[in-house]
Amino acid sequence: MAETATVQATVERAFKPIQQFTRGWMMAEATYAYGVELGFATGRQFWVVGRAGVIGEAPAEVAVGALAFHAPEHVIEAWHAVPAGMTHLQVSEHYQGRIHQWGDEVISRFDPERMERLDALGRRIIDAAPACLGALFTGWRRMPIPSSVGARVALTTHILREMRAAAHINAIIAAGITPLDAILASTNAPPRTGPAYAEQMGFKGPFRDPEEVRAQRLEAERLTGAILEPYFAVLSPTELADFGELVESTRNAIDM
Repeated sequence: MAETATVQATVERAFKPIQQFTRGWMMAEATYAYGVELGFATGRQFWVVGRAGVIGEAPAEVAVGALAFHAPEHVIEAWHAVPAGMTHLQVSEHYQGRIHQWGDEVISRFDPERMERLDALGRRIIDAAPACLGALFTGWRRMPIPSSVGARVALTTHILREMRAAAHINAIIAAGITPLDAILASTNAPPRTGPAYAEQMGFKGPFRDPEEVRAQRLEAERLTGAILEPYFAVLSPTELADFGELVESTRNAIDM
């Protein structure tokens, strides 16, 4: 009998591996170096504009809203640091190239039939969500789909990450807390939580005690899952089990 899974369990199972997948290129020294070669002062600026440039030539404040979890001054500085002769969307196209390259180098080592299924199931989840879920999610969903399966899986996992981030932005607002509150009281393991991580994201103290918003932060986590569940529900119980297993086992087999 084929393994089955529930929607809620799959949303929870897939989140951390997908987030970790994207660190393969997002936080890589090679990605940062590429951004500097393009003309950015730092690789972090390339990270910011690379992710948010899919919204096009919008004012910097729009990028602040779309990213949410980066300090506004941090985003504004990066947004105005785009190399001469290049648009924000073109920066995202370069960033997408880093995603594709990582996928071709890393994901291509896995069984192509399994990776094709991971990609197909992930895309069905992505395509089920409305455009209003979030600007970065929708912007990345509109980017060109590569032909090679490794690059496609890398891009699909990136879009799924942006999908989860969009849901989380909506959830923290519904829970009555700010993006900074969400960082301070994050349920992630250290160092991705607390004042040190807030500073890493460009915020400056003094900061409030995370315990002041702990209950609301936990509620935001619950709401994030609830927002995503209808889109995961397009998969059957067997497909949900397959998707969770494919994401988790593939991530666990990658050394990063």
